[in-house]
Amino acid sequence: MFNRKQYRIDNHEKILKAHRKYNKDHWEDIKEKGRQYYRDHYEKHTRKPAKTPEEIKKYRKQYYRENRNRILKYKHQYYIDHKEEISRRQREYSRTENGKAGKQRRKTKRRANMKLLINTLTAGEWIDILLQYKFRCAYCGKEFTLFNRETRDHVIPISKGGDNTKENVVPACQSCNSRKHDKNKFAI
Repeated sequence: MFNRKQYRIDNHEKILKAHRKYNKDHWEDIKEKGRQYYRDHYEKHTRKPAKTPEEIKKYRKQYYRENRNRILKYKHQYYIDHKEEISRRQREYSRTENGKAGKQRRKTKRRANMKLLINTLTAGEWIDILLQYKFRCAYCGKEFTLFNRETRDHVIPISKGGDNTKENVVPACQSCNSRKHDKNKFAI
Protein backbone atom coordinates (compact mmCIF):
# COMPACT_ATOMS: atom_id res chain seq x y z
CA MET A 1 0.00 0.00 0.00
CA PHE A 2 1.21 3.49 -0.90
CA ASN A 3 1.97 5.76 2.09
CA ARG A 4 1.88 9.41 0.99
CA LYS A 5 3.39 10.77 4.23
CA GLN A 6 6.33 8.40 4.12
CA TYR A 7 6.90 9.18 0.40
CA ARG A 8 7.07 12.93 1.20
CA ILE A 9 9.57 12.28 3.99
CA ASP A 10 11.76 10.02 1.82
CA ASN A 11 11.70 12.34 -1.24
CA HIS A 12 11.65 15.75 0.42
CA GLU A 13 14.53 17.27 -1.63
CA LYS A 14 13.19 15.86 -4.90
CA ILE A 15 9.72 17.36 -4.26
CA LEU A 16 11.17 20.79 -3.31
CA LYS A 17 13.25 20.80 -6.49
CA ALA A 18 10.18 20.02 -8.62
CA HIS A 19 8.16 22.81 -6.90
CA ARG A 20 10.92 25.35 -7.48
CA LYS A 21 11.18 24.38 -11.16
CA TYR A 22 7.41 24.60 -11.66
CA ASN A 23 7.23 28.03 -9.94
CA LYS A 24 10.11 29.31 -12.07
CA ASP A 25 8.59 28.05 -15.35
CA HIS A 26 5.05 29.31 -14.55
CA TRP A 27 5.81 32.52 -12.65
CA GLU A 28 3.66 34.82 -14.82
CA ASP A 29 0.65 32.50 -14.62
CA ILE A 30 0.96 32.27 -10.81
CA LYS A 31 1.13 36.08 -10.47
CA GLU A 32 -1.90 36.55 -12.74
CA LYS A 33 -3.93 33.97 -10.77
CA GLY A 34 -3.06 35.84 -7.56
CA ARG A 35 -4.18 39.17 -9.04
CA GLN A 36 -7.41 37.62 -10.33
CA TYR A 37 -8.14 36.07 -6.93
CA TYR A 38 -7.63 39.45 -5.26
CA ARG A 39 -9.98 41.15 -7.74
CA ASP A 40 -12.63 38.45 -7.23
CA HIS A 41 -12.36 38.64 -3.44
CA TYR A 42 -11.73 42.38 -3.06
CA GLU A 43 -14.48 42.90 -0.48
CA LYS A 44 -13.05 40.17 1.71
CA HIS A 45 -9.56 41.71 1.70
CA THR A 46 -10.43 45.38 2.06
CA ARG A 47 -10.11 46.86 5.49
CA LYS A 48 -13.34 47.25 7.41
CA PRO A 49 -13.96 50.53 9.25
CA ALA A 50 -12.72 50.56 12.84
CA LYS A 51 -15.30 49.70 15.47
CA THR A 52 -16.22 52.18 18.16
CA PRO A 53 -15.51 51.31 21.81
CA GLU A 54 -19.25 50.81 22.34
CA GLU A 55 -19.44 48.30 19.46
CA ILE A 56 -16.42 46.43 20.81
CA LYS A 57 -17.97 46.30 24.29
CA LYS A 58 -21.27 45.05 22.85
CA TYR A 59 -19.47 42.37 20.79
CA ARG A 60 -17.46 41.18 23.80
CA LYS A 61 -20.61 40.95 25.95
CA GLN A 62 -22.38 38.94 23.26
CA TYR A 63 -19.36 36.65 22.82
CA TYR A 64 -19.17 36.05 26.57
CA ARG A 65 -22.88 35.25 26.77
CA GLU A 66 -22.58 32.72 23.94
CA ASN A 67 -19.37 31.11 25.25
CA ARG A 68 -19.72 31.54 29.02
CA ASN A 69 -19.40 27.88 29.98
CA ARG A 70 -16.39 27.32 27.74
CA ILE A 71 -14.65 30.47 29.06
CA LEU A 72 -15.29 29.58 32.71
CA LYS A 73 -14.09 26.02 32.14
CA TYR A 74 -10.90 27.34 30.49
CA LYS A 75 -10.26 29.84 33.32
CA HIS A 76 -10.76 27.12 35.94
CA GLN A 77 -8.35 24.76 34.16
CA TYR A 78 -5.80 27.59 33.73
CA TYR A 79 -6.00 28.32 37.47
CA ILE A 80 -5.42 24.66 38.32
CA ASP A 81 -2.46 24.42 35.93
CA HIS A 82 -0.81 27.68 37.08
CA LYS A 83 -1.81 27.90 40.75
CA GLU A 84 1.74 28.37 42.09
CA GLU A 85 2.61 31.07 39.57
CA ILE A 86 -0.65 32.96 40.21
CA SER A 87 -0.16 32.94 44.00
CA ARG A 88 3.48 34.08 43.57
CA ARG A 89 2.36 37.03 41.40
CA GLN A 90 -0.35 37.93 43.92
CA ARG A 91 2.18 37.89 46.79
CA GLU A 92 4.57 40.10 44.82
CA TYR A 93 1.77 42.52 43.90
CA SER A 94 0.58 42.77 47.50
CA ARG A 95 4.07 44.07 48.45
CA THR A 96 3.87 47.00 46.00
CA GLU A 97 2.35 50.38 46.85
CA ASN A 98 -0.66 49.68 44.59
CA GLY A 99 -1.14 46.31 46.27
CA LYS A 100 -0.94 47.81 49.77
CA ALA A 101 -3.40 50.57 48.85
CA GLY A 102 -5.80 48.02 47.39
CA LYS A 103 -5.57 45.84 50.48
CA GLN A 104 -6.26 48.85 52.71
CA ARG A 105 -9.28 49.82 50.56
CA ARG A 106 -10.65 46.27 50.75
CA LYS A 107 -10.19 46.18 54.52
CA THR A 108 -12.14 49.40 55.02
CA LYS A 109 -14.75 48.63 52.38
CA ARG A 110 -16.97 46.57 54.69
CA ARG A 111 -17.02 49.24 57.38
CA ALA A 112 -17.47 51.94 54.75
CA ASN A 113 -20.45 50.11 53.25
CA MET A 114 -22.03 49.60 56.65
CA LYS A 115 -21.62 53.26 57.66
CA LEU A 116 -22.01 54.72 54.15
CA LEU A 117 -18.48 56.17 54.22
CA ILE A 118 -16.41 57.38 51.28
CA ASN A 119 -13.55 55.02 50.35
CA THR A 120 -11.52 56.64 47.54
CA LEU A 121 -7.86 56.73 48.63
CA THR A 122 -5.62 55.49 45.79
CA ALA A 123 -1.94 54.50 45.70
CA GLY A 124 -1.07 57.71 43.83
CA GLU A 125 -2.80 59.84 46.45
CA TRP A 126 -0.96 58.00 49.22
CA ILE A 127 2.38 58.73 47.54
CA ASP A 128 1.35 62.41 47.26
CA ILE A 129 0.59 62.46 50.99
CA LEU A 130 4.00 60.93 51.79
CA LEU A 131 5.71 63.54 49.60
CA GLN A 132 3.74 66.33 51.26
CA TYR A 133 4.97 65.17 54.69
CA LYS A 134 8.51 64.54 53.29
CA PHE A 135 8.36 60.86 54.29
CA ARG A 136 8.09 61.75 57.97
CA CYS A 137 5.56 60.92 60.67
CA ALA A 138 2.85 63.58 60.95
CA TYR A 139 2.93 63.36 64.76
CA CYS A 140 6.52 62.81 65.95
CA GLY A 141 8.39 63.92 62.79
CA LYS A 142 10.61 60.82 62.59
CA GLU A 143 11.78 59.87 59.12
CA PHE A 144 10.46 56.55 57.79
CA THR A 145 13.07 53.82 57.39
CA LEU A 146 13.18 50.10 56.79
CA PHE A 147 12.66 49.56 60.53
CA ASN A 148 10.30 52.49 61.12
CA ARG A 149 7.68 51.90 58.40
CA GLU A 150 4.89 54.31 57.49
CA THR A 151 1.25 53.51 58.21
CA ARG A 152 -1.96 55.22 57.14
CA ASP A 153 -3.59 57.05 60.02
CA HIS A 154 -7.11 58.40 59.72
CA VAL A 155 -7.31 61.84 61.37
CA ILE A 156 -10.99 61.19 62.10
CA PRO A 157 -11.06 57.43 62.72
CA ILE A 158 -13.32 55.32 60.52
CA SER A 159 -15.00 54.02 63.68
CA LYS A 160 -15.97 57.63 64.51
CA GLY A 161 -17.34 58.42 61.03
CA GLY A 162 -14.14 59.43 59.18
CA ASP A 163 -13.69 58.66 55.50
CA ASN A 164 -10.87 56.82 53.74
CA THR A 165 -9.96 59.82 51.56
CA LYS A 166 -6.84 61.87 50.85
CA GLU A 167 -8.07 64.67 53.12
CA ASN A 168 -8.53 62.37 56.14
CA VAL A 169 -5.31 60.31 55.93
CA VAL A 170 -1.83 61.23 57.20
CA PRO A 171 1.36 59.17 57.43
CA ALA A 172 2.29 58.00 60.90
CA CYS A 173 4.87 55.63 62.32
CA GLN A 174 3.51 52.42 63.82
CA SER A 175 4.03 53.52 67.43
CA CYS A 176 2.23 56.88 66.95
CA ASN A 177 -0.62 55.24 65.05
CA SER A 178 -1.03 52.61 67.79
CA ARG A 179 -0.84 55.26 70.54
CA LYS A 180 -3.55 57.38 68.85
CA HIS A 181 -5.78 54.29 68.50
CA ASP A 182 -9.31 55.54 67.70
CA LYS A 183 -9.10 59.01 69.20
CA ASN A 184 -9.70 62.17 67.17
CA LYS A 185 -6.66 63.92 68.70
CA PHE A 186 -3.13 62.70 69.17
CA ALA A 187 -1.71 63.01 72.69
CA ILE A 188 2.06 62.69 73.11
